[in-house]
Amino acid sequence: MTKKVSILFLILFFLCSNQAFAHTSLKESTPKEGEVIAQTIQEVTLIFGTKIEQTSKITVLNSNGESIPLGNFVIEDDEMWATFLQPLANGDYKVNWTIIGGDGHPIDGHFSFTVNGPMAETPTKEQKKRLHKLKKKKYLRHQNKNLNKIKCSLT
Repeated sequence: MTKKVSILFLILFFLCSNQAFAHTSLKESTPKEGEVIAQTIQEVTLIFGTKIEQTSKITVLNSNGESIPLGNFVIEDDEMWATFLQPLANGDYKVNWTIIGGDGHPIDGHFSFTVNGPMAETPTKEQKKRLHKLKKKKYLRHQNKNLNKIKCSLT
């Protein structure tokens, strides 16, 4: 009988200790680890296993290690997200996060993603010349209108 009770307590201890010693972990993120994004990205979202504290934070670094400025930063229950002030240029990015989980322990981690969106076309020399001519015509028309206004006011 004592042996059965000891085994039962041992089983309960291991079952409960896994929950008691388990720390909050990152369950999901947008973008995902290693994801290649082919369009404009507006924000980064992280979802954890339990509620996180308001002192938690996110930083996003480009491939040069420079911090990307973030706009809105929100923490709600188990979710943390931040918007980007400007669209991210093509390249590799690293998201560093630090949280205080529901169990009170600080936890940090990171993941990376790549932005590989369509590049804006670089105008050819011919397109640049045409654009310059159009701008020049527009400028001359504007100047001509101003001259006509001056002539009308003088007469």
